[in-house]
Amino acid sequence: MHQAKSIVGSWRSVPFVVALCCVPLACSSPTESGPGSGGSTKGGNTTPSSGGSTNASGSTGGAGGSAASGGSGGIVFGTGGSAGLGGLGGSKLDSGGSTGGGGASSTGGATNNDGAAGRDVGADSAQTGGSTGIDTATGGKLGNGGTASSGGAIASGGTPGTGGATGTGGKLGSGGATSTGGGTGTGGATGTGGGTGSSALCPPGITQTITVAKDGSGQFTTVQAAVNSIASGSSTHTRIDIKAGTYTEKLTIASRTNLCLVGASATTTILSYGDDNASAGGTSASASVYISANDFSAANLTFQNSFGSGSQAVALRTTGQRQQFLNCRFVGYQDTLYTHSGSQYFRDCYVQGNTDYVFGGATAVLQNCEVRNVEGGSATSAPNTDAATAYGIVFLGGKFTAVSSVKSNSVALARPWGAAGFAAFLNADLGAHIAAAGFVAMSGNQPESARFHEYGSTGSGANTSSRSSYQLSASQAASYTLATIFGSWTPTYSQ
Repeated sequence: MHQAKSIVGSWRSVPFVVALCCVPLACSSPTESGPGSGGSTKGGNTTPSSGGSTNASGSTGGAGGSAASGGSGGIVFGTGGSAGLGGLGGSKLDSGGSTGGGGASSTGGATNNDGAAGRDVGADSAQTGGSTGIDTATGGKLGNGGTASSGGAIASGGTPGTGGATGTGGKLGSGGATSTGGGTGTGGATGTGGGTGSSALCPPGITQTITVAKDGSGQFTTVQAAVNSIASGSSTHTRIDIKAGTYTEKLTIASRTNLCLVGASATTTILSYGDDNASAGGTSASASVYISANDFSAANLTFQNSFGSGSQAVALRTTGQRQQFLNCRFVGYQDTLYTHSGSQYFRDCYVQGNTDYVFGGATAVLQNCEVRNVEGGSATSAPNTDAATAYGIVFLGGKFTAVSSVKSNSVALARPWGAAGFAAFLNADLGAHIAAAGFVAMSGNQPESARFHEYGSTGSGANTSSRSSYQLSASQAASYTLATIFGSWTPTYSQ
């Protein structure tokens, strides 16, 4: 990920074996100051490559209504009582989308040279080639859902349930009433045609919805104005629907709990800004979006730093507790997704970059995500987890991919930004670009002394014989459940 930086800033329960979803390279040690916490340093260099962008993969949502292409099904209650799961709200990225043009193009062959920030030129040789655009996919738009299901047949001896309608702004319906005179009715056990797909995109309890639209058709034209319209300190369950468009604004979300942001689709609703380490005065300050609010949710959005290649430039920085993201895209190059502190859960997401593009000290789970190198680099992740924190960055399932210009056996899974950095990779599909060593040193911190773990890797990069000391046993891997990692918090996007 980075050249060295010093960062100053603020820094459930479904059991299952989790798996994720993203040699030796020279590193240098520049310093970064900004609103991050702590005084730790993070150093390293990036080897940019050419390479065209490729599309993120994904799949359609569940059947909670007759779904439009790529649509997602909400949670729907049938008329007879038991709730039918209409899928995980929000469509995943469509693998067939055309390449997008988002983000500034990288300059072919340029090194990560940031003299203004005191960055040393990386030792890795720059790969030549043309500029590389931000790797985007068209993705599926959110389905409109179908008409409400009429429910199934009435159970013998009982009256039909009321058939809980989907609540406004993502509330769950009350479900079918218990039949009288003998047992719960069986009708409507799975409402395959009811409810709109958007109901599962926010946690239950939404009481107000705000709409943002660039064309003026909503209450606000910027996301920040919509956030600011909610009183500081508010705990009101609020949903902000953001219509399609690129919102170029440096966004801060703080001091408001139970906020849920929902885009039209992950590839058409884009939150973007173009600061980098030098222009913003530090890596932390370069974030396009900064979220410190607790109990925050976001679905169907792109978080993008459009600066391009050549410097640390964060797309999203998170410091809050119980933050969750569904079907979101995190687009950048170096230091894309900064899970600074707190606890975060990412499901069916896409992260791209070149070096250390998933990093930080938070307890963060990325489940079924795509982690994609759009240029060559040192490592996909760089944790600086505190030694007293049990879990750091955990990848559960998912796949680690790369554009064709990234060399085979060239990118490590992780390197320790902090001496006790924690990163685990369970049941991930690893591309050929993943280095056989798996884990490498960073700024004097050795991987053998960090807390790096791997289990059940598959694919061309799963050369575990070269990193046998990091392998978990089956019983150890079985302990990687959300309940174990997050304790009392069960992310609603995990259900």
